[in-house]
Amino acid sequence: MRLTQALRRAVHKEWFWNSRPFANRFDEARDWRAGTRLTQALRRAVHKEWFWNSRPFANRFDEARDWRAGTAGGAALIAFAGSSLHLPAQGAPLRMPDSGSRREARRGATPAVAIRPQLFGLTSLRHYMVSVPTGAPAMPRSACNPCLITLSRLATALLLLAFAFVRPVLAAEERCVSSSSGLLNAILLAQETDVTVRVVQGNYSLDVNPLDQIDDPAFGYNLTIIGGYNDGCTSRVLDPHLTTIGGDADILELQSYDSITIESIRFAHLAGGIYIEAASYGGNGPDEKVTLRRVIFDDLCTSGSCGGTTGAAEIDSDDVSMSHVMAIHNAHSSCALYVDNHDLNAVSLSYSVIADNAGDGLCITRTQAADDDYELFVQNSIFRDNAGGQDIRTRVSPYLNLRNNIFHALEASPAPYILPVSTLDVDPQFIAPDSGNYHLLTSSPAINSGTPLPLDPISQDLDGGPRQIGSAPDRGVYETNVDDSNVITVTSTVDQLFPLVSGSLRWAIIQANADSGLNHIRFNIPGGCPRIITLAAPLPTITDRVIIEGYTQPGSAPNTSFYGFNADICIGIRGNLSADFAFRIPSSVGASHYLQLSGVAIGGFDVAAVDLQGGAGSWIHGVQFAGSLGSTALGNSAVNVRISGSTTYYNLIGGEERADVNVIANAWAAGVLLLASHANGSTVQNNLIGTKASGLSAAPNQVGIQIAGSHHTIHDNLISGNQTVGIELVGASALDNFITDNRIGLRSLILCTPVCETDLPNISHGVYTHGGAHDNTINSNSIAWNGGAGVRLADGQRNSLLSNRIYDNEQLGIDIDDAGVDAIDNDTAAGAATRANRGLNYPVLWSAEGGAQRGNLRTVLLSTNGVYIVQVFSGASCDASGYGQGKTYVTSAITTIENADSNSNGSVVVDIPLSGTLVGRKFTLVARDAQGNTSEFSPCVPYTCDTIFAYGQDGTSALSCPAQ
Repeated sequence: MRLTQALRRAVHKEWFWNSRPFANRFDEARDWRAGTRLTQALRRAVHKEWFWNSRPFANRFDEARDWRAGTAGGAALIAFAGSSLHLPAQGAPLRMPDSGSRREARRGATPAVAIRPQLFGLTSLRHYMVSVPTGAPAMPRSACNPCLITLSRLATALLLLAFAFVRPVLAAEERCVSSSSGLLNAILLAQETDVTVRVVQGNYSLDVNPLDQIDDPAFGYNLTIIGGYNDGCTSRVLDPHLTTIGGDADILELQSYDSITIESIRFAHLAGGIYIEAASYGGNGPDEKVTLRRVIFDDLCTSGSCGGTTGAAEIDSDDVSMSHVMAIHNAHSSCALYVDNHDLNAVSLSYSVIADNAGDGLCITRTQAADDDYELFVQNSIFRDNAGGQDIRTRVSPYLNLRNNIFHALEASPAPYILPVSTLDVDPQFIAPDSGNYHLLTSSPAINSGTPLPLDPISQDLDGGPRQIGSAPDRGVYETNVDDSNVITVTSTVDQLFPLVSGSLRWAIIQANADSGLNHIRFNIPGGCPRIITLAAPLPTITDRVIIEGYTQPGSAPNTSFYGFNADICIGIRGNLSADFAFRIPSSVGASHYLQLSGVAIGGFDVAAVDLQGGAGSWIHGVQFAGSLGSTALGNSAVNVRISGSTTYYNLIGGEERADVNVIANAWAAGVLLLASHANGSTVQNNLIGTKASGLSAAPNQVGIQIAGSHHTIHDNLISGNQTVGIELVGASALDNFITDNRIGLRSLILCTPVCETDLPNISHGVYTHGGAHDNTINSNSIAWNGGAGVRLADGQRNSLLSNRIYDNEQLGIDIDDAGVDAIDNDTAAGAATRANRGLNYPVLWSAEGGAQRGNLRTVLLSTNGVYIVQVFSGASCDASGYGQGKTYVTSAITTIENADSNSNGSVVVDIPLSGTLVGRKFTLVARDAQGNTSEFSPCVPYTCDTIFAYGQDGTSALSCPAQ
């Protein structure tokens, strides 16, 4: 219909065509005269950052030479067509992109060749634009291998393309919407910034496809859509039936170069299908993912066409996570839920129902173009009465993990290496599926027959009720009230060793250990809140499966706050340092046993309040550590949560729901101590660490989180106000840990209207690695206001930093090796490789200049041969040291050094285009090599507004500098 759409199909969708020449894909475009749109389409092909691999790029355009666009866009096409592009290192021809799941493929095109994306992709083209400024270090001829292209023919085209695709410098947006137009407009904000759309309960109609409203084929930023809110968006209900999106659009497409998250939304009675894609080919970070939580796809494709999707709901991303999803009554004849991507890594589906659809149920990959090593996890889900004949259909990969599901037919090619576990082929006994009621009858075989999921410990079902009632969770999206577990009730606050008091917590744990099944320990202690249990000695160690539910005490209620901790906790457990621990799983306990603990307040233990030495999959959530309960001071512990040994893993401290937040405070050693080393690790998520319950003032631990083990994930926590450092990684065993999306040194977000930059510093560094900690990943965190460095890497190798917001720390934003600025030196020198992050030089930023909204950074990097990421950051001011810091992540470029020898650095000059509001900004850079070593911040350079650098791309009004 539109040329834009034709170009999306032909260029952006990244498929090979083997039936007719590439140029013929532009038949409909021959009379078009809008060269700007063509420039944008070509920019997409470059921006997606894939290599062409079948025949030289120029040959793809042999028949396009006669095309007469008559514009700069047409000139760009001809320039590309007439040039032989070469990779910097290999000298191989540039190759055609292939991603595997694009709209052109959905509408009939067949990929001819399967390509695996390269490590850093096509962004290295940016250093083809290089011209060395006066006074720059000389570049040996070997450094100009990229210059094999005819620069005179490419300069205009490349500059046009480059300036078009850099992200503007903007802040994240949150919108509360209650109308269909408001919903559409809020979604469109993802063109310019990360956006969270909070949707008020009700019915919404999208009669146009959001992507048809923008020039790009995808949004540039993270998009989050969450339903179930009240007016004003101050609270929400989880049930997706309360927030329904329908409409007459022939297809509903949500595509982003970043991640997409959808929660508590029902898509129903849509004329077309839904296509959801999250794939950033080098643009914005490592976390591109589609996440669906409590999402319903109901009666899609009512027009019969489905808009060309391969499934009623089609999802395209490297990583896809789905929980509590229903795909029901959809008319697509192929598949109800289709997941496909050329570079697919992992797909997980848990607690879901796919039933009563016109085609197959769940389908993974359509062609052999997909990776053959992706992993599929399907657990605790129900498939039933899908008319296509296959409940689950997979292609290419044999790595299927199917556990505790109900389905009739599986078609897997190749066959799975591991046969399905605990599969039932029975009627799940839904209450009324024809009318959309997929609750379970009390006689259903799905009840209490699932398996706890340590990787996905969701605490509430689709309705928002408890996820597990009984000895095991139910299969499917709903949990019944059928409880077959042994319930032990605590009725007394008295604690003594002899004689044992019936009804005490000590008695309850002994009873639970003696029973081989799952036991729930619940509370009903007479009297008002709080009820304090003062321990006479450590409680009995836990040797079986037990769930201790403090929120069952009358008067209790879990946290509902988005920004702090407003739980009503009635059960206090007080040690007064007379006991080593409150709860312990000893190292002798196997992985089939665990502790789930919630709804209590604990303090006063001289080893650890919770000490996990064995078991696997323990979950500590909704707990207050230390502080007071009512008028009773609980006392402080040495460590609040300690995880040690090599037999404990998959533990979760916190969780994704508001009810899961822990307050981890006032420990005189560490709030959380992670000593365990296991390939599966443990996760600390969504906690307040070092603050009071409000998140606005300090309740300091000595160290917020100390990590001396491996493979742990620290995600989405507030880590502030601690006596020394926020996160400490210490020792050679601290490796392969992943630290992401934390706020370190800031307050909670509650005071962030309108300004979010309020401080609650850790007294020393935000993140501190020493003692040989290595190969850790520290990405996308906000690290500010700390009394030391933002990140201090004293030693160790390959500690990677990407896309962090680091600003207003008292010392350097990033401080590597010896304290203070690490000056540029010879990275090839003897001993350099043994320094922290091998003492990688920061890039030298020569200039930042251009027009008011379009400009260019010019930098040179001096180091050893290899491939490097250069990341750009900006702020309103430079750090007092003159080096950084980097408050706002702007963009990344990829480049290669090839001219170093054994005695001296090599060099490469890189031009990096900028866009957005540039006047008054200050810029700084970091470099990271392919092994993960990251540099310090470069010196900070103010932006110079001078239209001589505008390159004539846009009009004068867009680029003119303000009056000086």
